[in-house]
Amino acid sequence: MTERYSKMFMTKEAYDRLIRLCKDAFPAEACGVLACGMAEEVDDDPSGAACVIDAVIPIRNAHDRPDRSFSFDPAEWTAAYYDMQINRQNLVGLFHSHPRSEAVPSISDAEGFLPAFALSYWIVSLQNKEAPHVQPYRRSQGAFIPLELVIA
Repeated sequence: MTERYSKMFMTKEAYDRLIRLCKDAFPAEACGVLACGMAEEVDDDPSGAACVIDAVIPIRNAHDRPDRSFSFDPAEWTAAYYDMQINRQNLVGLFHSHPRSEAVPSISDAEGFLPAFALSYWIVSLQNKEAPHVQPYRRSQGAFIPLELVIA
């Protein structure tokens, strides 16, 4: 889905939830998935429609060093995916926070990224907790390409 888009659209409510979840997890990395349940017409989108992310679903960080990395709790990931199917939501992306660094993919982010080109990859930097920086990316030919975030 995100392969052909240069922008990602998110509701204000979903954006606020994303920031709150990441701040609440501090100093550990928060992680989870992003979903949408509706398509809207977008004038400058070549396909004519884009998903507006309206669901931020946290998944427990099961990494043995949650202050430095993340990994989805398998049971929570399975439950979240099942719930998305029941609620007719589309999985759009994965998110995690960087409690002390910029919203730039790290080496471990690149190594751990799922090879699903249709998913977007979101990093929330809490380097400045008063003004978090949210940066969505798409993966193309091994590189993370920044996307513009639009609050819809």
